[in-house]
Amino acid sequence: MLYQLYLIDRERQLNTKLEKQKKLENQIEENDKKIFRKSIERSDKRYNLTQAAGILKVHRQTLYYWIKKGWFKPKRDYRNYPVFTVLDIENLIKWRNTIKFPLKAT
Repeated sequence: MLYQLYLIDRERQLNTKLEKQKKLENQIEENDKKIFRKSIERSDKRYNLTQAAGILKVHRQTLYYWIKKGWFKPKRDYRNYPVFTVLDIENLIKWRNTIKFPLKAT
Protein backbone atom coordinates (compact mmCIF):
# COMPACT_ATOMS: atom_id res chain seq x y z
CA MET A 1 0.00 0.00 0.00
CA LEU A 2 2.73 2.50 0.94
CA TYR A 3 4.77 1.49 -2.06
CA GLN A 4 1.82 2.17 -4.37
CA LEU A 5 1.31 5.60 -2.81
CA TYR A 6 5.01 6.27 -3.25
CA LEU A 7 4.81 5.29 -6.94
CA ILE A 8 1.75 7.46 -7.51
CA ASP A 9 3.44 10.42 -5.80
CA ARG A 10 6.65 9.88 -7.76
CA GLU A 11 4.74 9.72 -11.04
CA ARG A 12 2.91 12.95 -10.18
CA GLN A 13 6.21 14.66 -9.39
CA LEU A 14 7.71 13.52 -12.68
CA ASN A 15 4.65 14.72 -14.59
CA THR A 16 4.78 18.17 -12.98
CA LYS A 17 8.51 18.38 -13.68
CA LEU A 18 7.94 17.46 -17.34
CA GLU A 19 5.13 20.02 -17.61
CA LYS A 20 7.39 22.74 -16.19
CA GLN A 21 10.15 21.81 -18.65
CA LYS A 22 7.72 21.92 -21.60
CA LYS A 23 6.35 25.27 -20.46
CA LEU A 24 9.89 26.66 -20.15
CA GLU A 25 10.85 25.35 -23.61
CA ASN A 26 7.74 26.95 -25.11
CA GLN A 27 8.59 30.28 -23.49
CA ILE A 28 12.13 30.11 -24.83
CA GLU A 29 10.89 29.23 -28.31
CA GLU A 30 8.42 32.13 -28.24
CA ASN A 31 11.17 34.54 -27.20
CA ASP A 32 13.45 33.22 -29.93
CA LYS A 33 10.68 33.68 -32.48
CA LYS A 34 10.10 37.26 -31.31
CA ILE A 35 13.80 38.06 -31.51
CA PHE A 36 14.05 36.48 -34.95
CA ARG A 37 11.00 38.42 -36.19
CA LYS A 38 12.41 41.69 -34.86
CA SER A 39 15.76 41.09 -36.54
CA ILE A 40 14.00 40.33 -39.82
CA GLU A 41 11.93 43.51 -39.52
CA ARG A 42 15.06 45.52 -38.73
CA SER A 43 16.92 44.12 -41.71
CA ASP A 44 13.95 44.73 -44.06
CA LYS A 45 13.76 48.48 -43.52
CA ARG A 46 16.11 50.19 -45.98
CA TYR A 47 17.44 53.73 -46.16
CA ASN A 48 19.11 55.48 -49.08
CA LEU A 49 22.41 57.30 -48.76
CA THR A 50 20.92 60.69 -47.90
CA GLN A 51 18.61 59.25 -45.24
CA ALA A 52 21.44 57.27 -43.67
CA ALA A 53 23.68 60.35 -43.67
CA GLY A 54 20.93 62.28 -41.88
CA ILE A 55 20.56 59.57 -39.25
CA LEU A 56 24.33 59.39 -38.73
CA LYS A 57 24.63 63.21 -38.75
CA VAL A 58 27.38 63.18 -41.36
CA HIS A 59 27.48 64.58 -44.87
CA ARG A 60 26.41 62.38 -47.75
CA GLN A 61 29.87 62.68 -49.28
CA THR A 62 31.36 61.32 -46.05
CA LEU A 63 29.43 58.09 -46.54
CA TYR A 64 30.63 57.93 -50.15
CA TYR A 65 34.20 58.40 -48.89
CA TRP A 66 33.84 55.60 -46.33
CA ILE A 67 32.49 53.30 -49.04
CA LYS A 68 35.25 54.29 -51.47
CA LYS A 69 37.93 53.61 -48.84
CA GLY A 70 36.39 50.20 -48.19
CA TRP A 71 35.67 50.97 -44.56
CA PHE A 72 32.06 50.01 -45.11
CA LYS A 73 30.40 47.90 -47.78
CA PRO A 74 26.66 48.62 -48.05
CA LYS A 75 24.09 46.53 -49.83
CA ARG A 76 22.97 47.71 -53.26
CA ASP A 77 19.51 48.10 -54.73
CA TYR A 78 18.42 47.17 -58.25
CA ARG A 79 19.96 50.41 -59.62
CA ASN A 80 23.24 49.63 -57.85
CA TYR A 81 22.71 52.51 -55.41
CA PRO A 82 23.94 51.93 -51.86
CA VAL A 83 21.17 51.14 -49.37
CA PHE A 84 21.47 50.81 -45.62
CA THR A 85 19.49 48.64 -43.24
CA VAL A 86 18.92 49.49 -39.59
CA LEU A 87 21.57 46.94 -38.66
CA ASP A 88 24.05 48.57 -41.06
CA ILE A 89 23.41 51.97 -39.52
CA GLU A 90 23.83 50.58 -36.00
CA ASN A 91 27.13 49.00 -37.03
CA LEU A 92 28.26 52.30 -38.57
CA ILE A 93 27.43 54.15 -35.36
CA LYS A 94 29.42 51.63 -33.31
CA TRP A 95 32.33 51.83 -35.75
CA ARG A 96 32.28 55.62 -35.82
CA ASN A 97 32.26 55.79 -32.03
CA THR A 98 35.41 53.65 -31.86
CA ILE A 99 37.38 56.06 -34.04
CA LYS A 100 39.66 58.35 -32.06
CA PHE A 101 39.43 61.91 -33.34
CA PRO A 102 42.61 63.97 -32.96
CA LEU A 103 42.48 66.82 -30.47
CA LYS A 104 42.50 70.29 -31.98
CA ALA A 105 45.50 72.39 -31.08
CA THR A 106 44.54 75.68 -29.46
